[in-house]
Amino acid sequence: MRIPSFKTIIENQFLFLVSDYNFHLIKSYSENWGCVSVYLNNVVGVKITYEYREAYLFIMLYKLIDGKLVENPIKINLNSDLNGYSLDDVIKLRNPADLVKPAYEYGSKSEFYDEKNGLTLFVSIFANNLKKYASDILHGDFSLFEKLDIIVKDRVKNIP
Repeated sequence: MRIPSFKTIIENQFLFLVSDYNFHLIKSYSENWGCVSVYLNNVVGVKITYEYREAYLFIMLYKLIDGKLVENPIKINLNSDLNGYSLDDVIKLRNPADLVKPAYEYGSKSEFYDEKNGLTLFVSIFANNLKKYASDILHGDFSLFEKLDIIVKDRVKNIP
C-alpha cells in the first residue's frame, strides 16, 4: 500500500472547505522545512502550514481584505492591525481540552507514528477541530476576532 503524500492528506482531510464552505485551494507547495496550503472563499482565507521540525499543523483563519489574504505583520505590537488568527486561539476560547499538541509530545509509541495512518489521523484531528470550533468564521462571521485580537495582543505585551 502506497502512503499518501502530505499534500494529498491535507487535500483529503480539508475537502470539506471546498464542499461545505465554497473554498478553493489556491496555493499548495512544499519546502525543505514543511508544507503550505492556502484556501480562499469570497471573504475568508485558511492557511494550513505543517512544519516538519515542529511536527505541528498551524492553521490561520483570515478575514480577506479586498478579496486577498493579507498576512499579519511579522512583529506584532499593541497597535497592529491583525487580519488573521490561529485556530489554536479559537480552541483556547471555546474548548481548551481539544487543543492538539505537537506529534512528538505524544511519544513515539503513539498512533500518530503509525507508518500508514499516523499522519492522516493527526491531520484529521485538526480538520475536525476546524469544523467544530470555527464554522462560524468559515461562514464569514468574524465576531470572535475582537476577542482573539485581545488574546494575541496580551501575549505580545508579555514578550520582552
